[in-house]
Amino acid sequence: MKRTSLAILTVVALLAFLLPTDGFTKDGAGEIMRGRLENGMRVVLLEDHSAPVVAFQVWVEVGSADESPTEAGISHLIEHMIFKGTNDRRSEEIAGAIEEYGGRINAYTSYENTVYHVVITSRYQEKGLKVLADAIQHPSFDAQELAREREVVIEEIRMGEDDPENFLHRSLFKESFRRHPYGRPIIGYADTVRGFSRERVLDYYRTWYRPKNMVFVGVGDFTASPLLSRLKELFASPARPLPVRGRPQEHSQGSFRSCVTQKAIKERYFALGFHIPGIRDKDAVALDLLAVCLGQGESSRLQKALRLRQGLVSSIYAYAYTPKDPGLFVIGGAFQPGDIQQGIEGIAGELSRIKDAGVDEEELRKAKVMVETDFTYDRETVQGEAGKLGYFEMIRGNATTEEAYLQEISRVGIAEITAVARRYLRLENLTLCVLVPEGEKEALDRHALELSMAALGKAPPVAKETEGIKKTVLENGVTLLFKEDHTVPVVGIAGVFLGGVRFEKEKEAGITHFLSEMLTRGTELHSAQELAQEVDSIGATLGTFSGRNSFGVQAKGLSKDFPQLLSMVAEVIAKPSFPREEVEKIRGEVLAGLGRERDSMVGWTMRLLRETLYERHPYRLSVLGTEETIGRIKRRDLRRYYKRYVLPQNLVVAIVGDARWEEVLTSVRGALRGMRRASFSPPPIPQELKTSGIKKREEVVREKEQVHIALGFLGTTLHDQDRFPLEVLEAALGRQGGRFFTQLRDKEGLAYVTAFFVRSDLDPGYLGVYLATSPPKVEQARQGIERILREVRDRGISQEELRQAKAYLIGNYAIDLQGPRAMASAMAFDERYGLGGDFYQRYSREIEQVTGEDVLRVARKYIALDSYTVVTVRSPSP
Repeated sequence: MKRTSLAILTVVALLAFLLPTDGFTKDGAGEIMRGRLENGMRVVLLEDHSAPVVAFQVWVEVGSADESPTEAGISHLIEHMIFKGTNDRRSEEIAGAIEEYGGRINAYTSYENTVYHVVITSRYQEKGLKVLADAIQHPSFDAQELAREREVVIEEIRMGEDDPENFLHRSLFKESFRRHPYGRPIIGYADTVRGFSRERVLDYYRTWYRPKNMVFVGVGDFTASPLLSRLKELFASPARPLPVRGRPQEHSQGSFRSCVTQKAIKERYFALGFHIPGIRDKDAVALDLLAVCLGQGESSRLQKALRLRQGLVSSIYAYAYTPKDPGLFVIGGAFQPGDIQQGIEGIAGELSRIKDAGVDEEELRKAKVMVETDFTYDRETVQGEAGKLGYFEMIRGNATTEEAYLQEISRVGIAEITAVARRYLRLENLTLCVLVPEGEKEALDRHALELSMAALGKAPPVAKETEGIKKTVLENGVTLLFKEDHTVPVVGIAGVFLGGVRFEKEKEAGITHFLSEMLTRGTELHSAQELAQEVDSIGATLGTFSGRNSFGVQAKGLSKDFPQLLSMVAEVIAKPSFPREEVEKIRGEVLAGLGRERDSMVGWTMRLLRETLYERHPYRLSVLGTEETIGRIKRRDLRRYYKRYVLPQNLVVAIVGDARWEEVLTSVRGALRGMRRASFSPPPIPQELKTSGIKKREEVVREKEQVHIALGFLGTTLHDQDRFPLEVLEAALGRQGGRFFTQLRDKEGLAYVTAFFVRSDLDPGYLGVYLATSPPKVEQARQGIERILREVRDRGISQEELRQAKAYLIGNYAIDLQGPRAMASAMAFDERYGLGGDFYQRYSREIEQVTGEDVLRVARKYIALDSYTVVTVRSPSP
């Protein structure tokens, strides 16, 4: 009897631990725990023990769409202020408390919500949970911090004005929504932000930051029941009723609208917006699929017709924005140089075709696969899964309805796609915004644009390991690495060649990038369109890359499709055909990319820094090349470069995921058997000579709100032990809780963006500081940069900074390696760079061994305040 009673009590205790707490339920699969705390706060929990990482998110159901016109930007400002100190923690202690344990903490604001999120290794989950709970429930809203943060946000607003695509997005929403708050920028306006007092911020916070208006989402390596108990203790604010939420609704748009703006830019950007219903409308799912068919994936309608076939655009995309209130169906991108109206007519023609003839069965099947695989890929990281659950709970009303949504997707037919295209893709329902270089506006009046879109009324003719890594060198010289991981049914593939900018001469700058782009633009077996169709049909991703030291291919797909995916990877590596017409299309796209690089002040400033810092080494060259070099690259040049460097002995292939070694080895041997063994030898590379003195370069650009400053020093290599203390120094100075961020941004309000960076390469890289600020603050910002660098050279960093920086690096390294493709890429790069494919297993030990003396030594060795390069990019002086 005693044994029986004891057994019963044991079972009861176990059930009490395993079963959901009162008021909480699990989904049909028994995985997602969902319910409300006593104060009304919703909680969604999902255990995932595939990696020692947890993600905690708090979704607050308030965003910019809940603001009045005079409150524009207050939700976003509060998002900033939440991390600026509590009753128990100073500003720097919030991010620092997470980063010192290798975690990440951040937040974002949207039209509908404000989201605060932490991702951290599971053994420190209690730390992350306490910091997040304290920051959200007990912000101090210190008056001095608020004053500084207002200036930071105003800098952020100015930065957005300098970004062409950001500017165009705001223009489209402003024109489309003339009554609804979606027409105002989420970040607000400088005038409204400048006017927010502490009392007004507190009042808004107290109105909306109530338990009933929040959702806590937790995903990762925890046990749900104990975590739920901690949530009840940490989120114990009393229940309070919510205010009545009222938003002015948009009137029906009765006629075509347009806006044309000219700025000092290089590219021609466009965005079309058609009014559509919100997320709860029956048409929302069909609109999601219509967007995929039109502009998502290389084989989508608009990509094939306008970019790949006609070459009218350098980029194009489509998405259905379906928030709580009626949203927009958006098509955007950049036109190639030439007749913009011809490009607009091309878009209108494709939209008319899909309205009249619909989509075919294969297009719809492919779109459904792409939607489904996106959901699968979200499961690769705990933060991805948490974000998805938060979205479903907050926007769709229930975190467990993913399967229901996918079932709705599966039931959509061709007729529904055609119906929503006809219902919403109408001329009178359209707003078209174009952003062009100065001098082009005159030819684009409203009447001309409306005539260009008139084709919407007619259709053109329809054109028919476990922890271990297995390694072997194949007979032809290819190095193969494999790591088995059955966490999710996904396989990642990476193929890496030595090359990149490091192997280029000045007269052929950009040829590696040009070549890498060509690999997927036609093979001996498939055209570019056919290859894109094959990839999209299995919901996979297949792309190429090129950089400073290498180039290659990366791919990801479901494990059931591994043989087909590997075959496509091998095909683009071993059998590219370099079609002449695709060479010209890529040339146009690269030239457009150079224009976008020129439009991005951050990218342009960093390019100028490298050009000035390096005088001999190819690292001074841009990955994209120049307009002159790209203009003269011929097909024969690409084939010559390909034959010299795309060799088996120069190739490392890494595969990670849900597969078996025997299958992988056999498949790779077969797929790459056409690559014949040949000797590989790198070209001679001129090395940089150490110089003394200060090199200064200033560039004047028009119509920019901020001054961009980059200061740089020559650095070290990936194989030098100095790289590890330099990385620790970077984490101590450059992260969110680092000195540059806390002193120049938080305390002094000199910039929205400031960074200390370290780039180690196969040959000596570089390190330095970047900062963007307003013209009146330039001298103060320069003094701040020099002050912090001098402090580090003189005294190094504190033991606490050292501990936090090391934990931050180790934790972030683990977070970044989540997912098969991320792991495969890391292994392939490290093996090809001579570090070994298992370097990721040694990295943490190298960082742990760094001492404060090591950091001080490298600071004094590399940060030479009498020998550096500084670049300044500014508007003309008034």
